[in-house]
Amino acid sequence: MLLSRIVATCAVAVLAGCATPGDGQKPAVTSTVAKTPIAAAPLKLGAFADKRGEPLHWLGATRTGFGAPLKVLESDRPVAEMVQSAFLDGLRARGVTVDQSAGQNQITGTIKTLAGSKVVRREVNIEIEVAVSDQSGKQVFARTYSTNNIDAAVVSFSAGFVITTDDLRATLERTLQETVDKALDDSAFRAALRL
Repeated sequence: MLLSRIVATCAVAVLAGCATPGDGQKPAVTSTVAKTPIAAAPLKLGAFADKRGEPLHWLGATRTGFGAPLKVLESDRPVAEMVQSAFLDGLRARGVTVDQSAGQNQITGTIKTLAGSKVVRREVNIEIEVAVSDQSGKQVFARTYSTNNIDAAVVSFSAGFVITTDDLRATLERTLQETVDKALDDSAFRAALRL
């Protein structure tokens, strides 16, 4: 009898933790990429198409052991804009002038995968195809960059079974930064931009 009360109390605590207020903050992923100074002609940064097949703001979710979502992680703006902004920050951190006027080489992208999941461990997978077009609009380069990060999570009952997405958000931000770095520091990508 006592055991069934304990199990029932724990189940209620877990479900209550799923609706914890204050965790509804949507991440504003910012780039703090390694700053590799380079000199370059001004570039144009075009659109990044979201081809993930997910809602525009969806980033991932914390899940039960059976895969059912407990709490969803969303961005405060469409994921395509978030990724474009991360590339803009990365270019500026490397000393590249971004100018949206015509007549510049242009960077565009396709987001194939950007998803985070947390059960016992946190896992984030990102796959972005980045393309370069010359001043006439002809595509001269395209390559897919991907990063998969798996972080072990410490299971703790001290927080009263509160389910948050903060650690998943941090892993996602780091994974996006690593993916941006891979692209912007790729010698073939830089050659296509004449960096």
